[in-house]
Amino acid sequence: MTTQELVTELKSVTYDLMSLLERESSELRSLTSAEYEQFLSEKSALAMHYEQLVVKLRSRGDELRAMSEEEREELRELQAEFQQAARRNMNTLQAAKETNERVVQAIVRAVNDKSKEECTTYTRSATTSKASLGGYGRTINKSGGAYSVNETL
Repeated sequence: MTTQELVTELKSVTYDLMSLLERESSELRSLTSAEYEQFLSEKSALAMHYEQLVVKLRSRGDELRAMSEEEREELRELQAEFQQAARRNMNTLQAAKETNERVVQAIVRAVNDKSKEECTTYTRSATTSKASLGGYGRTINKSGGAYSVNETL
């Protein structure tokens, strides 16, 4: 494959990868798990192909320098656009991750608070009392009592 063909293919793969990153960012909230797995698979394949092309082109430095300044500038601009698209995608994915972590923490806190309210224990004399609980429904050691925690959510 000639250097010009590699450059043309790199441009094509870069545009495809940028398009995929933009679609992923814009559709992230509405994707099903299966659709997201498809995005990841596609992104991984395109990223690998992109990396292979970049490595091949780097090994042809003399031929790249022989290309017209206009072609080289176009390639530089495309790479800058790609870097911006990748950063936007990374920021979107990071925000989604942080939001999910906050939601999970809120659920954990709510479950722990609710379990503290409703958990009862049995004492040696077979009477019930409120249990002292740690995180995730774990009992805190209390001398002289038997504890029972409903672990079904």
